[in-house]
Amino acid sequence: MADRIDDMELMKKILLFTRKNRPGMGPGPFRPQVPPMPPFGDRRPIPHSPFPMQPFGEHRPHGPIPMPPIGPRGLNDPGFRKPPLSREHLLVIIGENPDGIRQKDIVEKAGIGQSSVSELINKLEDDGYVERKVDPSDKRATLLFLTEKGQARALEVEDERKEFLADAFAKISDEEKQTLSDIMDKLLEE
Repeated sequence: MADRIDDMELMKKILLFTRKNRPGMGPGPFRPQVPPMPPFGDRRPIPHSPFPMQPFGEHRPHGPIPMPPIGPRGLNDPGFRKPPLSREHLLVIIGENPDGIRQKDIVEKAGIGQSSVSELINKLEDDGYVERKVDPSDKRATLLFLTEKGQARALEVEDERKEFLADAFAKISDEEKQTLSDIMDKLLEE
C-alpha cells in the first residue's frame, strides 16, 4: 500500500469533485441537465425540472423557512465551528507560495471571482497580512507575499484545518481513506 493518505489531500479531492459537479456548472456525469428557463412572464412550471416550483401567483404558505440544525444541538453546539473565512483561505494559498503569487493564480486556486479576490486582498493588505511587490521577471505584474503577521495567521489556520480534518476523518481507517482517495481519483478522471 502507498503512503498514508493525508487528510488535507483527501478533502481537497472531495471539494474539487463537489465544485466540478455542482448544479449549474455545465454538463457532467453527476449534474442534472436543467432545461433553459422559460421566457419572463411565462407562468407555467418548468417541465421535467429537477427543482419543481409552483407557478407564480399560486398560494404559498407564509412564515420562516425551517433551517436544519447544525451539530447535535444546532448552531449553539459547542462543537460547531464555522468554516474558515475566505480571507483566511487566501492567506493559506499565498503562504503556499513563498516566492510570491499573482492575483490571477489565486483566483484559479481559490475558485472565487476576480472581484471577490481583489476585495479580500485589499482588506488583507489594509490589515497588514499581505504585501504587494513588483514581479522582478515582469515589471508590469505584482506578486503577493505574506507579512510576518500573515505568516503567523496562515500557520494558525493550517493547524485549525488539520485538527478539524483529523476529527472529521477519525472514524475511518487509513485503508478506508486510501479507498476513498482512489474512488475520488476515478471520479475526477476526464
